[in-house]
Amino acid sequence: MKLAPLAGNVLRRVLLDPRTLALVLFTPLLFVLLFGYTFAPSDPGNLSLAVFMEDNGLASVRTEELGRVTLEPQVGKAFVEVLQDEGIRLVFVESREVAEQAVKDGTAQAAATLPVGFSHAAVNAALYLWGPRTMEVDGRRARLLPPDEAPGPVASFLLDDANPDIARFLAQALEQALFTAVANGHAPPTRPPVEIRRLYDGEIAMLDYTAPAIIGFAITLITLMLTSVSIVRERAAGTLTRVLIAPVRPWEIVAGYALAFTLVGLVQAGELFAVARVLFGVRFAGSAVWVGLIMLTYVLVLQGIAILISTIARNEFQALQYALLLLVPAIMVSGVFWPVEAMPEGMRFVSWLSPLTYANTALREVMLRGRGLEAIGRELGVLAGIAVVCLGVSTLALRSQGRAG
Repeated sequence: MKLAPLAGNVLRRVLLDPRTLALVLFTPLLFVLLFGYTFAPSDPGNLSLAVFMEDNGLASVRTEELGRVTLEPQVGKAFVEVLQDEGIRLVFVESREVAEQAVKDGTAQAAATLPVGFSHAAVNAALYLWGPRTMEVDGRRARLLPPDEAPGPVASFLLDDANPDIARFLAQALEQALFTAVANGHAPPTRPPVEIRRLYDGEIAMLDYTAPAIIGFAITLITLMLTSVSIVRERAAGTLTRVLIAPVRPWEIVAGYALAFTLVGLVQAGELFAVARVLFGVRFAGSAVWVGLIMLTYVLVLQGIAILISTIARNEFQALQYALLLLVPAIMVSGVFWPVEAMPEGMRFVSWLSPLTYANTALREVMLRGRGLEAIGRELGVLAGIAVVCLGVSTLALRSQGRAG
């Protein structure tokens, strides 16, 4: 049996290669740590609520003993205090229009309008839904009676529903805050009625939210592995070495590889977008021009990273390992499946170190919200900067390899 010597020879090569050994030992550990920290239970953070507050804090209610009396429940004040305790950042504005415009502009995730009679409406709605309540009024015990007619909505909320998870969390937080503000220590069976409106026409499904990120991830997977492994294979076959000693500048080599594989990546991206739209009806509210520009910039980033990987990897196995080392963390921290806002605070910082986060954010701005260059300028600028740096470093690495050869 020659099985043992063969296996021993393979293991010896792995153990004697520091790069391969490090990849084998530390890559799984990195994946588990990222998974544990990224998906740790956490409510969405860094959320803003634009509040138009007119509530005068007064409520007129009927009683059995005293007739109609005026209370000062200050439901609006209690409502905003509960939300602040939940960690939601409140921005008080001068009108309902300004509050809702903040949601449309993307500077707030929700808007709340609390009219002058908010406390009055909330208290009477609670009495109608939950029944009479006994409390002390002007030093006397009085039984508060419900109104004769069913109440309408006591407040109006507008939600940015581009992210279904965030919209669902905010809707629950707003209703629960109102419930807590009105209940005042009691445990009524139902919540006061509120008007919750969604910003976008038609319901945005989870598939609509995840599709842009899935497409970005698929392009990352294909491009990193295809480019890095192809270049390493050409180097092993001697093709790259012959090119390096030919009268061709290193930047021309990098540009040539980047151009070729960028065209391949764009064809694949177009195919994925077409299938997502035609077969699955994925929401596409924006311009295909901006989507194309995002993908072009992002694929150039991937080319720079892949070419850089190919200059470091000694063989195809290492190239695949390096690609996975970048790919798996990217899918965990870039908001592909789990919203960045719902990650622990430390991991949110890590997520913005990944180019895929910027690509995902820009694609969602265009596809879900229908926005243009004014909304994705920052993401495009960061991606372009990363592309320039990676392609430049790749050029320097190839130049040094050419001199060494």
